[in-house]
Order: sequence, then structure tokens, then C-alpha cells
Amino acid sequence: MLKNLSAIPLLLTIALCPPAVLHAASAALDSAPVTTELPFFRSAGGAAIVKGSFATQYAIRVAGVSGNRDTDNDLHERLRLDVYSPQRDTGYELHFFAAASQDLDGDRNRTGFFPLEDINDARDSWFSGYVYEAHYDLNRPAPYVTQLRIGRQAGTRDEPVFFDGIAADLALGSLMNMTAYGGASVHFYEIDQDWGSDLLGGAGIDLHPFRSTMLSLDYLHAEDERNLVGTSDQADELLSLRLRQRLGLFTRTMVAYRSLNGEPRDVKARLLQSFPSADLELSFTWFRQFREQNELSNELSPYFDILGSSFPYQTYDAKIRKAFGSHVAVDLGYYKRELLKERVENAFNREYERAFAVLQFSDIVKKGLSFSLTGDWWETLDREFTSAGFDAEYRFGKDRKKTRLNAGTYYSLYKFDYYILLGEREKVRTYYVKGGTPLTTSISLDISYEYEDSIENYSVARMGMRYDF
Repeated sequence: MLKNLSAIPLLLTIALCPPAVLHAASAALDSAPVTTELPFFRSAGGAAIVKGSFATQYAIRVAGVSGNRDTDNDLHERLRLDVYSPQRDTGYELHFFAAASQDLDGDRNRTGFFPLEDINDARDSWFSGYVYEAHYDLNRPAPYVTQLRIGRQAGTRDEPVFFDGIAADLALGSLMNMTAYGGASVHFYEIDQDWGSDLLGGAGIDLHPFRSTMLSLDYLHAEDERNLVGTSDQADELLSLRLRQRLGLFTRTMVAYRSLNGEPRDVKARLLQSFPSADLELSFTWFRQFREQNELSNELSPYFDILGSSFPYQTYDAKIRKAFGSHVAVDLGYYKRELLKERVENAFNREYERAFAVLQFSDIVKKGLSFSLTGDWWETLDREFTSAGFDAEYRFGKDRKKTRLNAGTYYSLYKFDYYILLGEREKVRTYYVKGGTPLTTSISLDISYEYEDSIENYSVARMGMRYDF
């Protein structure tokens, strides 16, 4: 057994402890990975380089809705494995990422409303597991081919697609790069999926006509077969055009346009500007969806059953950050979301404005201690009001082995979670406490507790460990 991997059984043991022992909170740590050389991956050029992580987490959730109190206990695990040949530029790579969850309550026969029902309850099993990546890569296997990927993979272009197939990156001269991909679509949460019946394919080109300019053109075709009663097969074609332009050293702009099945879908524009001599940063983003979006292929509307139709809308998002020395900073921001047609608001189709100011202090009272004060102004169709928030964080220790403690509160006019039954919650005051500490150079512990006060009350406590190798 490899010495570097001997900590995994310990984490599994901790994950399987009863809830009373594992009292609450979360695993998502950023310990630096330790490089491992595994002899069974040895090639002519020497042993392969292996990096990865294994994380396990226990979570307990409590909901108070209409005078009733419900609880849910779950275990979650994540495993990432990255293998590189010694000749990384011209050799091979292996990448694997998977996640699993277990429902410790074991009640799969609920027929009524359960506020804590989530995406892992979609099937009649206490266990759910998903393989997100499992692909073998060849670097520079042929002239003009910079990388060839075979297996389960996520799309490397702008659209978040998963598929089992082949993708190739091509260098077509110094001014043009191209990616082509295709295979069987992977829909993780689709109940009626028959592997191989859904297909996708696409290609993207990046052009560099000038040193500070990049023009990208993408095409995606997706076919989604539906077998449930009341559903119909979907086939969509998405065309995207994106221009990125750098204006001087400190100004960057981007404009993107997408059409769906021959009709305009949306447009997005962004400006980023910094003034280093003044410690000042500016950003502005505008987005507009032209038409109502109904059910599409899973690649383009994965959460349609939760979100429903998306009405035409546009958003404005402006932010300014100004630092005053190394200890004080001020953030100002404005966000507006407006519907483009006369519509009655409903869940996920909202119209509102928010302006905010954040005052941040760091290393003033004590080294490693930072805190911020937030003030918000909100306006909806029928009311106007203000809110406030606070956050404090303390870090202590050496270098990357620092322990961190964090606590605070914030207000959300709308809070979204696409993975649970009550995906939208209104007028939510959230309180949170978080902590994390390294136990060794490669094992870390993370805990958290969060309470949401609204029409419904939610709380979630998590505890997890992560091992980096």
C-alpha cells in the first residue's frame, strides 16, 4: 500500500461515524497538493506524477416550514486524480473526478411535500454517484494537434456540456486555434436517460488577428431524446460569437452574442478598467436575453423542471473598488434586473434593483484579522428598503498551514438553489460561522454552520476532511 494514500481509510472511517460524533459542517479546503510518484505508472521516461485529493463531508439540514420541522442527514465524498507523464508537454495525462452522496435517513417512500428534497433524491436509492471526468489525454500526438482527449469530459469551450467521446485541440498557425469535439451526451440528473441516445458535437475557433485582439466563433449541436409522457425530443443548434479586446495595459473589453436555432438568444458586454497608481478598479457588465426561453435540450436548459420558462430580461452590473493603503478598501456597486415585457413576476423571473457599499479593514486591530461592513439599498416593483451585513475573518498560523475562522451575516432579497425543491426563497437573512485548519501537511479539517431566517427557516451544519496527495 502506498504510504501517501494511507490517509484515505482514515477519512472514510470519519465519514461513516454516526451524526452525533460528526457534529456539523463543510469540506472544501485549499491545502497544497503533495506530488506523488507511483511505480505502476512508470514509463520509459520515469515514474508518472500523480496529484489529487479525497474529501469527505457529513451534513445535517433542518427546515422549519408551516410549523413543521424536518431533518436530513447526508454524507458526501469527492475524489480527484490527475496523472501526468514525466514528459508533460509531449506525453500523456489521465484525469478523473467523481462525487458520491449517501442519504443516512434512508426514507425513500416520501409521497408528500418534503422541503429538504434535493437533486440526490431523484432516484429510488439511498446512494447516488456521478463520474464527471474520466479521460485520457495525448499531448502533441500529431502535427497541428496540441492535445487529444478521449473519454468522459467537460467541454473546454464556453458552454457547460459533458459527454463521452473525443475532443481535439488544433494549432492552425500562429494566429488560429481550433477545438472540435463530439460524442454521447451525459445528463447526470435525467431520470429517463438511455446512454448513447443523446448526442452532441461542436467546434470552436479562436483567431488572433492582432496582438491584443481575440475573436472566437463556436458552434454546438445537441440532440436530446425524451421518453417520459408529456415530453418531446429536443434538437438545438447554438452559434456563439465573442470578441475580446485589450486596450492598453489596464483596460479589457468583451462582447459576446449567441443565436439559438437561427434566432437571437442573448448578448453580453463587459468592461474592466484598473488604475494601479490610484489603487482603483472598475467593472461594468450588461446582459440581455431577447426571447422567452422554454424547454430546450438538456445542455441548454438543464434546470427547466425547476426554473420553468425564462422571460426576456436584461441586467446591469457596475462595481468600483478603491483601496486606501494596504489596510482599508471601499467597494461600491449597483445591480439592476428588469423584465423586457409586461409580465407578472414569478419564481426566477424577478425585477429589482440593488445598490451596495462595503467598507473593509484588514490587519488593523490585529494581524490576520479582517472585517467588513455592508449596506444595501433594494427596490422592487412595490417597495423600497435597506439592509446591512457584517463579516469577520481571522487567520493565524504559518504560510499555507493557516487556521481560519469566519463569521457574519448578510441579507438576500432572493436566494437561489437549483438543486433543492424550494429553489427560490425570498427575503432571507443568513447567519454563518465557518472554520478550517490543517491537521497535517496534507490533511485538513473544515466545519461550518449556516442559518437562514425567512418565511421558512433553514439551517445546515457540515463537517468534512480533505486529503491532498
